[in-house]
Amino acid sequence: MSEVEIHYNDFLSSLGQLIANVDVNLMMKIMYLERKLPDVDPKVELHIDYKSGVDLMKKQEQMRGKYGFPTQTSDHELTVVGRMNIDLIEEISKDQDIEHVSGNATPASY
Repeated sequence: MSEVEIHYNDFLSSLGQLIANVDVNLMMKIMYLERKLPDVDPKVELHIDYKSGVDLMKKQEQMRGKYGFPTQTSDHELTVVGRMNIDLIEEISKDQDIEHVSGNATPASY
């Protein structure tokens, strides 16, 4: 393994420790798009996995009420779509009922 790869792996590891319940690749993609296209937040589709027993309907209403994002529920997951930056992802991830956040980010339409 090259020295560059070692530094990259160290970076990913330390990034994963900052926001432990969010997929590192999702964070990287969001931050890349924020810098590449700084005028508008990326369009993000979040898949939020909640702990067993959490009332997803309540979480869905909280998400809609606080952020105004369209949401959809399945077994233990809430899917949220909207323009988001890394600060908002970090804020959302602080919910103690969340086990893991994953998803995809794309450039937002202008």
